[in-house]
Parts: sequence; structure tokens; C-alpha cells
Amino acid sequence: MSQQESAGRPRSDGARSKSRQLLLQLGNLALFAAAYLAAYGGSRFFSQRTGTRLWLPDAVLLCTLLLAPRKKWWLYVLMTMPIRFVPAVRAPIGAWFLWLTWSNDIAKGLLAAHLLQYAIGNPVRLNTVRRYATYLGIAVVLAPMLSGFFGALLRHLALSYAFWPAFGQWSLGDALANLVVTPTLLLWLSREYRGLRPRLFEAIVWGIGFAFCLCYAVLFDESILAIYAPFPFLVWAALRLGTIGASSGLFLTTVFLILGISRHKGPFFYLIAHDMHFLQLFLAVLALPIMFVAILFEERQQSEARLLKTQKELNQNYTRIRDLTGRLIRSQEEERSRIARELHDGLSQQFTLLALGLDRLESMPADKLALAHDDVVELRRQTDEVAIGVREVARQLHSTILQHLGLPNGLKALCRTFAQQHQVTVDLEAEPLDDLTDDISLCLFRVTQEALNNAVTHGHAKRITVGLARDAGLVRLRIKDTGIGFEPAAIPEGLGLVSMQERLRLVGGHLSIRSSPEGTVVEAVVDCSTQNS
Repeated sequence: MSQQESAGRPRSDGARSKSRQLLLQLGNLALFAAAYLAAYGGSRFFSQRTGTRLWLPDAVLLCTLLLAPRKKWWLYVLMTMPIRFVPAVRAPIGAWFLWLTWSNDIAKGLLAAHLLQYAIGNPVRLNTVRRYATYLGIAVVLAPMLSGFFGALLRHLALSYAFWPAFGQWSLGDALANLVVTPTLLLWLSREYRGLRPRLFEAIVWGIGFAFCLCYAVLFDESILAIYAPFPFLVWAALRLGTIGASSGLFLTTVFLILGISRHKGPFFYLIAHDMHFLQLFLAVLALPIMFVAILFEERQQSEARLLKTQKELNQNYTRIRDLTGRLIRSQEEERSRIARELHDGLSQQFTLLALGLDRLESMPADKLALAHDDVVELRRQTDEVAIGVREVARQLHSTILQHLGLPNGLKALCRTFAQQHQVTVDLEAEPLDDLTDDISLCLFRVTQEALNNAVTHGHAKRITVGLARDAGLVRLRIKDTGIGFEPAAIPEGLGLVSMQERLRLVGGHLSIRSSPEGTVVEAVVDCSTQNS
């Protein structure tokens, strides 16, 4: 492939990606325009046939604003403007009044969307009682009342409508749309329906049964008892299908009621003839308890799932701690055996040689003691070796340099001794850290000790770099070697690595290990700001 072709391919891929994004955005705008137009026309038709206001376009707009990025809100707001002037659905009033009502509806939608994202978070989810109550307070009470006040004032001043009846009709229509329609659209467009997959068959049976029940109760049965027919199906949805099932049931109930009333059939038509607010109040009284029951049961299921997860993690931690305890006991016994071997094979033999040498000197005649100078020198050398051995065992068990001179000096002594013992190069870059607690200093010292042993024993490294530095309130210890590395999946199996992790956990730190055939990097990070406070 030529360089021109390889350079042109990223540009062509970027152009195709931008084209797809543009087409997707245009598709979203077209879908929103169609839904807003259908909602606006349906609300106008329903209001003309029944005299009851159920303002669906504002529900579509609010749901879209909650799902779309804020930087694109203006696109959807502009899309709503020409729809108000479509001849087929336009209200028979002056253009100036349409502009004012449009401004009122847009301000209500923007205010509600902004407050909901601020109070609940983005994305807006209605999966807890607190969040749903917040949604009710903002989208069903506050925003509709403010919009209803200004809308009723416009009608009173411009069209001489009575203020309070206009306020009640306007605010109730907006509140009912956000109570019944907006949650359904929000849940479905947020793909909450994926939670129904384990109960897909039950959801299908419920949907078919509920549809037949609504058809019979709303369109064919003239009895007043028919208004209670949907209630068992709504309870079923709330208990078994969650918030998306309950909200979908309320939405279907609203749709069938609108169809029955517009055809002048069913008990709701005769009830609404006596009270034009009956439908709004009925749906409000029906929706609130159903949605709260659905959310409570969904919260309970989520709490049970979290409890099961926590219990599983506790069981895993218990098993891990039990396993770690066993390995620590075995490690303790192995360490005791190692110290015993060092004392027996090293110091004990050296003490035996010293005793034999002293016995030999003791058995010499007095006139020959002056000639035993070389033997005395040899015994002195052996005595020095014994002292060095004792100090080395003591240093491995507890570093006095670390205790009295601090971590940087303790690491310096450790690296120097380790390099001499194993014939490797160990470079140390340590900043002066005099304010560390004894626990943190000992922890990082032991981590360095274990990492150096692993680098030589398992990684066969010939050069190791140890770095100790402070980064704001964090202390970073970094051990890098040029060995052959090891398999990261085997990390939990090594007691040394587990003990490093546990030591750091006790002082509020964490361990990260990166290994490759080119070498291994062990990094320990401890937040010393909280330890010193």
C-alpha cells in the first residue's frame, strides 16, 4: 500500500463517520418533529372533542431535552416553532398569541429539564422513590403551575377568559401529560425495556390481556364498574414488570380513554360530561399509587440484588482471608525453619570452629603460644564473620537504620546490601521524606524488600531501579527491573505479592504490577496526607 493510500484512508474513515453522525442527527430531528406534530395534533383534537386539556407535545419536548445533550437543545426547540403554524393543526387564534404560548411552553420545558438534571442527575432515572418524588415536584407541580399561571394570564388579558378556570385547565393538562406520558417515553427511549427480557413471555401475556380488558371496559361496557377493570392489570404490572410496565400500562389506559371519549362511548364519556376535570383527576389518582408501588418493589429488588452481591463478596473475602491465614501460618513456619537453618548451618558451624580453635590454643604448651599468632588472627576473622552473620539475620528481621534514620536511608542500606549479596546493580532515587509514620515506612520498606527478592529470584534481573518520591499528598514507591517478567494471572498465587497487597491495604495504599518479557514494574502508592492529619 502506498503512503498516499494509507494517509487517505484515515481521512475517508473520518468523513464517513461524520456523515453517519450527521444522518443520525437528522434522523433524530425528523423523528422528534413527527412525534411532536402528532402529539400537538392529537392534543388539539382531544381538546376540541372533550373540552379537556391533555398537553402531549410538552411531554415529548421534555423527554427529548432530558435525553439529548444540552448543546443540542436549541435544535429541538427550533423544530417546535414551525409546527405550531401548520395549517392542519393550528389553533384559530392570532399569530402573536401563538408566539406567546409557544414561548411559555418552551420556557417550561427548559426550566423543568434543567432543574431535573440538576436535582436528579444526568441521565435522569426514576428508579428510586426520592428521584420520582423530585420529578413529581418539578415536572408535575412546579413547572405546570408556573406555565399555567402565565398561560391563564395570557388568556385572561388577550381573550377575556376567566383566570382561575383557565389556570386549572392549563396546569392540570400539563401536569397530567408529565405524570403519565413523559415517564413512559423516558423509560422506553432509555432502553429500560431490556430489564423485561427475563419475563418476556409474561410481559406479552400481560399486554394482550390488558389490551382486551381496556377495549371492553372503555369502548363497549357502559357500566360504571368498568372504570375499575384496568386496576388489577396495573397492579400486576407494578409488582412484576417494574416501572416500565406500570408506566406503559398507565399510558395505554390514557390512550384507550381518549379513544373512548372521542367516540362518545364508555362510562368515562358520561362522567366527563358532568365534570370536565374528571379524566385528569382519575388518571392522576390512578397513576400516583401505581408508580410508587412499582418503584418501591423495584427498589426492593435492587436492594436484594445488592445484598446478594455483598454477601457473595463477603463469602469470597472470608475464603480469601482463611486461605491467607493458612498461607501466613505456613510462611511463618517456613521463616522459622529458614532462620533455624541459618543459625544451624551458618552461625552454629562458625561457633563450633571457634570452639575447636580455642580448644587447640588451650591445649598448646605455654612456650608455643607465642608462635600461634596466625591461629589467633584466623579466630578473629571467624569471630568477625559470626558478628556479621548475626547482624545480617537481625537486619532481615528488623532494620535499625529504618527505625532511627528514616525510610530513605533504610532503603539505601537495603539496596547496597542486596546488590553486594546478589551481585546485581541496584540504583536508588529517593527524595527526603522525614514526616512518614512508622507504619508507612515499614510497609514501603517490606514492599521494597519483597520486590527486590522477586526481581532476582523469579525475574533473574541484573539491574533494578528503586524510586521513592512524593506527589502532592501521595507517596510513590516504584521498583523497576530488567528481568524476564512473569505471568500477571499468577500474581494472586504468590504469598509475597499477597502480603505486599495486604500491607499496603492496612495503611490505605494500593499496589499495581505490570510485567512483560522486558521486565517488571511494581508501584506502591500510599496517601500519607490522611495518615499525618
